[in-house]
Amino acid sequence: MAFSSGTVSPMRSPTRQSYGVRGLRAKTLIAAAAILAESSVEEMSLRVIAERAGIGIASIYHYFRNKEELLLDLTVMGFEELRQNIVGERATGDVPDPVGAAARAFFGFAASNPSLFRLMYNERFLLRHERLRAAEHETFLTFQAAVEHDARFPPELHDNLALALWALGRGIAATISSQPAGRLSPEAEKIWAGVNYLVSRTRIV
Repeated sequence: MAFSSGTVSPMRSPTRQSYGVRGLRAKTLIAAAAILAESSVEEMSLRVIAERAGIGIASIYHYFRNKEELLLDLTVMGFEELRQNIVGERATGDVPDPVGAAARAFFGFAASNPSLFRLMYNERFLLRHERLRAAEHETFLTFQAAVEHDARFPPELHDNLALALWALGRGIAATISSQPAGRLSPEAEKIWAGVNYLVSRTRIV
């Protein structure tokens, strides 16, 4: 077994874990994540976030210079959550092959956090922030480690395969995250089934 639409499991919001965020800063990020899940980035404002968090807007400015900086922190934490999910999914042993376990974590995160996932991979946002690109790269390296530990893939192809599968996964996950409640369209189901077959049954030699 590798992964399937039926194995996508709920992932926690990144702001609910303790990456050094506590107090008012934590409240702000949790409120922003909740608003993002319900609406869009355009509809968010620091005032709306402050009201949702039950704190004064001046307190937000103590931690974040503007909305973009707040969103940057949120997306960086999202990549850290995704990275930890990949590690955790592999550790459970529920999916026997490393790449399948990593894929399950990746797609599960995208399906459970669609708005955040879209922001994490927003091209313009990535271009503006080196810190976000670095966070994405660290997550990719965790996925690459899964490829390197997958006995089906020869060492000389690890780099190429990791990059190809990561790019393919990003595209599929983006399709998933664009569906209501992370549900797959019939077309996306076909894509998923095809990739599932390739990842779970193909031995590259």
